[in-house]
Amino acid sequence: MLEDMRSNSTTRKWNDYTLVNAPYSGSQFIRQYIERFNTVSFFNEYAGLLSYFFVLGQVLAPYVRIPIHGVWIDCRLHVYWIQESRTGKSIAWEFTAKLLRACGIEVESFSAGSDARLIGTFDKIPLHDENGKPTGQFDNVLVPGLLNGYKTLLFDEASMLLNDSKAHFSDKILYLQQAMAALGSETNVLVKHLVSGSVKTPSGVSLWMTTFPPKDIMSHVLEKGFFQRVFLYQNSVSVETRQTTSEHRLSGAYVPVPDKVWTYDTLSKFILETRDTIRERLLTAANISLEDYEALDADAKEDLAIKHAYDLFEAGPSYHAALLNATDDYYELIKGINNENIRETAMSFLPNVENYTMIFANLIAATMGSKKITSDHVMMATEIIYDNLHNLTIWLEEKEGHKESKKRQGQIKAWRDSYAKCHRMIHERTNREVVRLSQLTEVYSQLHGVSQKTARRRLDDLISNNIVKVVKTGVTAFVYFEV
Repeated sequence: MLEDMRSNSTTRKWNDYTLVNAPYSGSQFIRQYIERFNTVSFFNEYAGLLSYFFVLGQVLAPYVRIPIHGVWIDCRLHVYWIQESRTGKSIAWEFTAKLLRACGIEVESFSAGSDARLIGTFDKIPLHDENGKPTGQFDNVLVPGLLNGYKTLLFDEASMLLNDSKAHFSDKILYLQQAMAALGSETNVLVKHLVSGSVKTPSGVSLWMTTFPPKDIMSHVLEKGFFQRVFLYQNSVSVETRQTTSEHRLSGAYVPVPDKVWTYDTLSKFILETRDTIRERLLTAANISLEDYEALDADAKEDLAIKHAYDLFEAGPSYHAALLNATDDYYELIKGINNENIRETAMSFLPNVENYTMIFANLIAATMGSKKITSDHVMMATEIIYDNLHNLTIWLEEKEGHKESKKRQGQIKAWRDSYAKCHRMIHERTNREVVRLSQLTEVYSQLHGVSQKTARRRLDDLISNNIVKVVKTGVTAFVYFEV
């Protein structure tokens, strides 16, 4: 299976996926979803698939828990999309936000603000006596933050979250990581202690984050834990694709959307019908009416979702075998990475990749109207997730290779600068300009504040890579640059 995955992943398009080609009404719906998405955000169909899982995951989030031994995960999707500016990211959110609102989901955005904006705070409300006069006393009223409750939250140009020069951004990253923890878990409750009391925020938020490629993105991906918690989608848009997009966009002026493309109302109707089916399973299992369910507080609803996790879906006979096959494919892909640093980083993504494989399989089963999650649903999920993981590893290797190349260029320049300060001569046998190896090591050591032992070790590295050549006259060693 791996070879098929690997050979197809670089060439497979969105309409090659089994998910959109299967003979089910759910597959037809997803195809129509992408067709509609494509009338707004051009040639970003993979992001359109993520948009669908993002919307459905949030709509079903109050009801679906996926049990794993003694713990569970929920079905939300948190997207971090890296792509060049003016290539359809913002308009993709416009589409997604409209659909979310049509499904009754609250939509918020965050670009700047205090911790209070995210997790809540207390407002002091002045108290009045029976005559309406201020008493001088105040009542502390809790004002919920954006991360409170079930909603979606956009971070446009989310590179701001990576700004380590401002300490409060580190706090925000921590809050977002907690918000992404499994619903109903202790770590999902954000807590901030204030003079007026403690703010406790259980978060059911799905996060959609977009940004252009930041210059220092690799250091964050390689060294921070934030990207291991999101669905990291990186896409590079070539000049040719940009031109094709421009031509497609301009050719659409005054051209109406074809009638065959479904409307937001039609899309939301299907999604809400899917929600109703899943919710009805929960209500039936709990032997409770919708009216009684709505009257419950948040903790009671959460208890029901966890208690009846096994009643909403059941695993088909080949479900676990399909998951294990998917995991084998993921690990084989990562094992093939040569750079140890990249390989270890990619390995840290795998627990989240495994989670999303299960989440996508659940959402696909819901889309297909199936209570049983089959191996086919897992395979459909695996195709999509494997492609992203494969492209992500290629991107990481390319970025690290570029970083190593720049580092090597800097090293060579430092040695060339040192070389220029040495006494140069023509070597009689090779007729090449050379300097004494001992003098070059000494000059480099002085210029860069390192020991001569360290300088010699660095020079030996250039020699072993044939960047610097050594020639001898008797016992005296001379060096020159090969290129």
